[in-house]
Amino acid sequence: MRLSDLQPGENALVVRVGGFGPIHRRLLSMGILPGTVIKVVRISPLGDPVVYEIRGAFISLRRSEAEQVEVEKIAPLHLIPPGSRVKVIIVDGGMGFIQNLHKMGISPGRVIEVVKACCPMVVRTPLGQFTIGRGMAYRVYVR
Repeated sequence: MRLSDLQPGENALVVRVGGFGPIHRRLLSMGILPGTVIKVVRISPLGDPVVYEIRGAFISLRRSEAEQVEVEKIAPLHLIPPGSRVKVIIVDGGMGFIQNLHKMGISPGRVIEVVKACCPMVVRTPLGQFTIGRGMAYRVYVR
């Protein structure tokens, strides 16, 4: 899937950055690197350019530039309905946050099940059943 195919509010993981010469260098210098989470914020009224959020910064790209970026759609854990089994792709946080979730069995590559979706969220991992807050769930991206 291409970055230009995403709709406002959707999140994706950058898989590959294409293009040649100046376009490729521009995309990389803006922080669009493989393994980075990117979110579509807004599309201009005429459809070009599009505003994206990447690493807390807002950038604007033309559709022709966004077509050079291959992505994979992902979603924050807090949007997943109960009963769903999902694979953890990225845990977005500091070292302590990542270690705490790892102790619960929530780490990249692991499959977890959402038992309860809201307030607080309950997930089942290979290590057991755990309760996590919405703020924590917002920073775990799954597919």
